[in-house]
Amino acid sequence: MRLIKNTSELIEIKDPNIIISLVFETDTHIEIQAKLDYPAPSCPHCQGKMIKYDFQISSKLPLIKQAGTPIVLCFEKRRFQFKSCQRATVDATSIVETQISSINWLHNS
Repeated sequence: MRLIKNTSELIEIKDPNIIISLVFETDTHIEIQAKLDYPAPSCPHCQGKMIKYDFQISSKLPLIKQAGTPIVLCFEKRRFQFKSCQRATVDATSIVETQISSINWLHNS
């Protein structure tokens, strides 16, 4: 296992809300451990303020192959809860949306 530097440049992550904590290379893949965290927006239903609740179980996303080695992004998403209506929501990022649309496109073709 080998630690890797300049990870954001390697996989071209431009989202400042993804905080990379650890990157290492195994025999089969490169694993990036990160947290997705951003300031709490207002509730789309009641327009109330959200509070940061906790982190959920890690999500794993396969990314591009760098020099033939697969890259896996493992990250924890922040969960928010609204003060007034008691609803909860989970962080999202364009990487997740892009990955899901790519998978759907592959299955539909």
